[in-house]
Amino acid sequence: MMRSSLRVVCLLLGIAAALASTAAPAQEAKTNLFSLILVEADLLDATKLMTVYDPNEDGFVDKFEQQRLPWKDVVNEFDLNKDGKLTHMEVAVRQAKLRDDNDVTQSDINNVNTFVRRYDTNRNGQLDPDEIEAGGWPAEPSDYDQNGDGTLTVKEMAVRFAFNRGLRREMGIESIDQTGAIQLVRRFDTDNDKKLNPDEQAKAPLPKPGKDFDEDEDGKLGIMELATMLAKHRRDAGLSKPDTFKIRKLFAMFDPNGDGKIDLKDPLTAAPLGGESANNQLEAYDGNKDGIVTIAEVEKIVAAVRKERGYAEEEFQKAKKMITRHDRNADKQIEESELFDKPIPGQLPKSLIKQADLDKDGKVNLDELSRYFAKQNQ
Repeated sequence: MMRSSLRVVCLLLGIAAALASTAAPAQEAKTNLFSLILVEADLLDATKLMTVYDPNEDGFVDKFEQQRLPWKDVVNEFDLNKDGKLTHMEVAVRQAKLRDDNDVTQSDINNVNTFVRRYDTNRNGQLDPDEIEAGGWPAEPSDYDQNGDGTLTVKEMAVRFAFNRGLRREMGIESIDQTGAIQLVRRFDTDNDKKLNPDEQAKAPLPKPGKDFDEDEDGKLGIMELATMLAKHRRDAGLSKPDTFKIRKLFAMFDPNGDGKIDLKDPLTAAPLGGESANNQLEAYDGNKDGIVTIAEVEKIVAAVRKERGYAEEEFQKAKKMITRHDRNADKQIEESELFDKPIPGQLPKSLIKQADLDKDGKVNLDELSRYFAKQNQ
């Protein structure tokens, strides 16, 4: 059932991507340029374009210089102050729109740059055919090569990364799950085929049976299959993304071989952790008192705490945003003086204090506000 549903999702997303590609020109006119958020990549791209198309270096691409622009027919759309010239910022807005049309984020671009640094041996800022063949990445270059020229540009890879991210989102896979899958392959893939075979799976701390997630039935688990497993396990356990991140950080510190176990007799656990030795704190997670703390034991306790608190990731993130919006004195709490008598949408009323202040200290912290939002959603 799981496999057939995953195939349906992949098929639908592929169709959606194709439709989105053909509908791009119509969508372009609808974009509100003033709602775009510029990221570092947009500004860097604009700097490169200004270097090429502003040869007199007066800080503007004037009407004469605009004739060389590949997108000269739509210049007026990005001339925000209508002075007939393009500034660095206006060019950056153009780049932001192109990126936004493809749902590409700065994170996608950062991830692409990681692979470019790894496989771009001639340092020309792209992956040439011989570099793709020598590096063995990506496994299916045609999925990335939009114009079919055999070379992968940063833009082409970023668009594919964004599509893959959307696919993972539809399947309930978050970045924390994808990262965990990549780490498992890096550590336990001894034959370097980018997958975990049964022997490698046996050595890895997998939370569920591998056969249940072997989508292509090849007897191995690829990164997507592992990410699907980790995502399902996280949801089944009732763990939030921050919970999972903290657990992994803990094991990264005290589990050097990555087998998902922390030996309380290991000298590593004598290191200070929050004011006392890690050993003293880790003992609380050792459910069967065998001197070994496993990921499963830690997850069980953290999940119990999460269940007791009674709020989900969405409510936690909403509370975090609201505290950032209202907390004028930067004490990471909300006081009555920071709230509103007549709030507009997106603002919190002063009456919130009486409803959400569980410890009656006159303030509402992140945990209390998260609980409040969870109660509102019941």
